[in-house]
Amino acid sequence: MKKTRFQTSDWLMMIAVMIWGLNYSLVKVALAEIPPLPYNGIRLLLTSAVLILWLRLSGENLEVKKEHLGKIVLLSISGHTIYQCLFIFGIHHTTASNTAVLFGSAPILISIFSSFFKHEKIKPVGWLGIVLAFTGVYLVISGKSGGFSLHSATLKGDILVLLAVLLWAHYTVSSRPLLKVYSPLKFTALTMGLGSLLFFPFSVPSLMVLPYAQISFKAWACLVYSGVGALAVGLIIWFYSVQRVGNSQTAIYSNLSPLMAVVFAHLVLSESIPASLLGGVAIILLGIFLTRRGREIIDG
Repeated sequence: MKKTRFQTSDWLMMIAVMIWGLNYSLVKVALAEIPPLPYNGIRLLLTSAVLILWLRLSGENLEVKKEHLGKIVLLSISGHTIYQCLFIFGIHHTTASNTAVLFGSAPILISIFSSFFKHEKIKPVGWLGIVLAFTGVYLVISGKSGGFSLHSATLKGDILVLLAVLLWAHYTVSSRPLLKVYSPLKFTALTMGLGSLLFFPFSVPSLMVLPYAQISFKAWACLVYSGVGALAVGLIIWFYSVQRVGNSQTAIYSNLSPLMAVVFAHLVLSESIPASLLGGVAIILLGIFLTRRGREIIDG
């Protein structure tokens, strides 16, 4: 099975990366007033509520086959509970640029896992595309003032973020067999709901002392966008694409998210746009094209 024609999933992933690109700036706005743990606690519960309501309105239920229950619970814990802890503490101890570049390695890790679990066959041209796309991300982020760097001050955060990326890659690849049985909406609602419930206790102490009345409407609006748009809608698009075209072709689009983040940061936060942006965009687009040409789904 090999499709290189631009498909519905490609257009949807373009929309998703725009949603996620804007989310970086809006998260920064919200975190100026809401600390990370309570922010994530509220956001994840909001996302779960929206997904479950969406699921019920669509006529689906929350029933899971007995043989899948254990795997869904494990993916909920690793892909949301532990992932969110690693991500929120990781980004607190490192820079946004380092985080963006480390997440740019996700397509490489997803492709490695996909090959290992024999979900996809990645040809040499596909690996070249993945490496080129990551290089494009690095060029864009390193071109910013205070761009990507590795030193002792951020080492703890870098390690935590890298572990989060590893969990995200495993979560994405492990979802594919389940997406043959459950819709992207149902799978996302189940794993996000369970993962959020298990994450919530970590945020309870800070939620109890949060000065709710002092938080502006703008900060709450940014939180709602992040929960409903970036997580609920974005994740459903992500898993729809995984279901339709596979892990690697979906993951390679995540390299466009930091580029969109740079553009929206300029528009929303008046941050500078690096001179390397156009070159990075060209390299990433070439990487996406080569990845689409060089991967083949072999698990049906």
